Amino acid sequence: MAKTFVYKARDRSGQVLTGNIIAESEAAVAAYIRDKGYFVTQIKVQKQASSLRALVNSLKRVTIKDLAVFCRQFSIMVDAGLSLVACLNILIDQTYNPKLKVTVQDIYKKVQEGETLSRAMRDHPHILPEIMINMVEAGEVGGVLDDVLNRLAAHFEKEHKLNERVKSALVYPAVVIGMAVLSVTFILTFVLPTFMKMFENMKVELPLPTRILLQISGFLTHYGLWLAIVLALAGYGLVILARQPKYRLVIDELLLRLPVFGLLWRKVAIARFSRTLSTLVRGGVPIISAIEVVKKTSGNLSMARALTAAQASIREGLGLATPLGSSNVFTPMVVQMVAIGEETGELDKMLEKIADFYDSDVDDMVSRLSSMLEPILIGILGVVIGGIVISVMLPLFDVITNFNRTL
Repeated sequence: MAKTFVYKARDRSGQVLTGNIIAESEAAVAAYIRDKGYFVTQIKVQKQASSLRALVNSLKRVTIKDLAVFCRQFSIMVDAGLSLVACLNILIDQTYNPKLKVTVQDIYKKVQEGETLSRAMRDHPHILPEIMINMVEAGEVGGVLDDVLNRLAAHFEKEHKLNERVKSALVYPAVVIGMAVLSVTFILTFVLPTFMKMFENMKVELPLPTRILLQISGFLTHYGLWLAIVLALAGYGLVILARQPKYRLVIDELLLRLPVFGLLWRKVAIARFSRTLSTLVRGGVPIISAIEVVKKTSGNLSMARALTAAQASIREGLGLATPLGSSNVFTPMVVQMVAIGEETGELDKMLEKIADFYDSDVDDMVSRLSSMLEPILIGILGVVIGGIVISVMLPLFDVITNFNRTL
């Protein structure tokens, strides 16, 4: 069973170096250090990390940003003329994500044993995306691995920027809505009952808005925990249903039809489709295989279904544009530009232009949404809080009015 070893070594100038590596034995660690040209001074098994730290490390994902940095560093070293083994050796020390580090160590070991880089990568499908594996395989066959890695780095960097734009559009309204729900719940369950007891002692006839608010407050006070449990179970049930292809297709189609965010989601899906397919085609991956990869990375079953039809069309000797045009996902502009790309033999360039256009369009739309949502959400929150305050104040006005009349 593989263990984590901590080592100390000296380079040729006598400088002390330390590091850690996952290996089967101390002998394997010593061989690894000698391959790097260092002199071994100490090797020992690393103490097991605390259960909390181990849990945190196990939950860390390999992000698109991690892959972008990895591919960028890899491409620079390959372009400099270093061998694959030497590149992977250096990347082990340069990689900080625990899961990716272990993956690179395994790839390094298998490449040393004579496997190709792409074949070693295929043993880690849950860490390395299929676009990366297929592109590397095409780069190895064509002898342009440095160019392919450079394109992959650019692809992942742009994908990361696109994801950040989408997050910026969704995080702000989610935070504001969440804070609004928490604030209103706190007022209704803790603040409002105090006023209600005061009104009961004063024996004031409560107006309709106050009575409605009192009913809501009573319901949340007595059944709030059960309501939270029911909502959590309902959310979990929706997640389970979303994993079923039949229901996932319905959900994806509904998402595309949402008034504002549906348009944003469509543009993001088109940008991701265009960028990925352009990268694969330019990297030398056959069009059928490239579309298969795009289907798995699209994140939308409606788009995946359209791409399945496109694969069948291409196998019959027809083009890509026609099946895309018959779907309800792709815009007429995308279909026309794909058709032009097929006619001119520059499909990869046309797809890249589509991706750049929709990247810019998504950026503009996110900026507009952010500027529009802020006053809207603040206005809604003000109306809700104002309604609660008015409902509480109405009985007080009645008390003051009755008191003045008695005088």
